[in-house]
Amino acid sequence: MYNFSKSLWVILLLILAFAGCKDDKEVEPKNALMHDGREFELSKGLLIHLGEYPKGESGQVLFLSSDGVKIRESGGKIDSIYGVGHAIYFKLISATEDALDEGEYTFDNDFTIEVRTFFDPYVVFNGDFATEDGEYYELYEGKLTVKKEGPNYILDIDCIERNGKHVTAHYKGPLSFYDEE
Repeated sequence: MYNFSKSLWVILLLILAFAGCKDDKEVEPKNALMHDGREFELSKGLLIHLGEYPKGESGQVLFLSSDGVKIRESGGKIDSIYGVGHAIYFKLISATEDALDEGEYTFDNDFTIEVRTFFDPYVVFNGDFATEDGEYYELYEGKLTVKKEGPNYILDIDCIERNGKHVTAHYKGPLSFYDEE
């Protein structure tokens, strides 16, 4: 009986030891905008090619939005943006016309229009995109980090709006591409 009890304890200890050795899964951040203690969902992204911004470089618009913001297309181009929701918008310079370059983009206050810079950024909360009502904030400084994982982009944003409050965002997903040149 003593050997049986001893064996049972050894088996129980081994089970507990192996049960405690599980791989911890990395927690994936939500696709969301954060501002002033509030969180707003992001569900889709657009990358719009505007043309060459200096010769050889690509001017683009990055537009991330919530589900309530709709895109109306006509002939493969954007006809209008409508609906109610949240969005963050950047004009940026990339080396390629149909993709975002990986790396860190910085705010270009002086409009030097160099690769991996952005300008004219703004964020919209509870915006009606047809009437232009809602909370609109121009962003004055910050950075955008771009990584690519297969067809998905991983975008992390940390900027400051006109009242000195941080606007942060995370988006992981595909970007619908439009050539508006």
